[in-house]
Amino acid sequence: MKKPVGVIQSLHRYPVKSMQGEALEQAGIAQAGVIGDRLWIVRLEERGENALVRTFPKLLNFSAKFLSEPSTSRIPEVEITLPDGAKLTSKDKQINKQLSKTLGKPVTLWPLQPASHWRHYLQGSLSGAQDMRRKFGSTKLPSLSSLSWPLLAQLSVLTTPLGRYQDCYPLHLITTSSLDELKKLEPQGDFCAERFRPNLVIESLKSNAFDDTHWLGGKLYIGDQVVLKVESKTVRCSMPAQPQVGLVKDPLVIKTLDAHTDRYFGVNLTVISGGQIQVGDTVEWAPEQISPLISQLKQRSDQLKDALSQRLLEAMDRVLKR
Repeated sequence: MKKPVGVIQSLHRYPVKSMQGEALEQAGIAQAGVIGDRLWIVRLEERGENALVRTFPKLLNFSAKFLSEPSTSRIPEVEITLPDGAKLTSKDKQINKQLSKTLGKPVTLWPLQPASHWRHYLQGSLSGAQDMRRKFGSTKLPSLSSLSWPLLAQLSVLTTPLGRYQDCYPLHLITTSSLDELKKLEPQGDFCAERFRPNLVIESLKSNAFDDTHWLGGKLYIGDQVVLKVESKTVRCSMPAQPQVGLVKDPLVIKTLDAHTDRYFGVNLTVISGGQIQVGDTVEWAPEQISPLISQLKQRSDQLKDALSQRLLEAMDRVLKR
């Protein structure tokens, strides 16, 4: 049975991965997420891999917007605002030179590549446990049990899933109740929604701590057409604490997540049915309907997956040290 859990407070898309994006009044939702989300990426030529915010946080000081509306079959040109306020467009012949000069490294700007161009998505080098801790800014390895087996396999060798520039899943959601709970836990911290780069911010119907974590496995219904599956909690790297457009560095953000949420915040979503949504739309939730046996098997699979992934990363450390 569906029950109301909130309304859409804000919608966001990020034309260039790891840069600041655009707030929307309405958005189209397709299988790949918000239409127009992360259709461009900066590539680090020295490392031979696509840049991610956790490995190249300087990109958070840039912002991007589309010069025309995107669609599921069209990638428009983008305008990029540099940290000093200068503006460039993706069609400028000097765009790569200017970005490289500003970032202090040779980079190139790429539109979304098809899944068949698999070499484009490869990591520049193999990662072990030590490197993973460094990327996430944590002394312990993050739990990877929330990732599906196919997704976990891809992300062991790729920077992002084939054919997409989102880190893991197509959509990321946070709630005002969860933000308020962080503020209660650490009143001195700056827990604004923008730090977490969500696609959807839900204004919770009532205060219920980390309410979105209760939705795992269930479905969210928005408007007349859109149905989303709540796949997992979102494991956070050090990105939310980093300085970015309009925000200063705040280590308390990550310290609070470490102390109270085991470094999780927000949830990841996949799309069951797409369509149009807008700010103010009611969001309803229905729990997952599975037997106790299936639930137990799923829990066991998650435990096995986490243990296996941790051991593989530690084994890779030993290989890389040789």
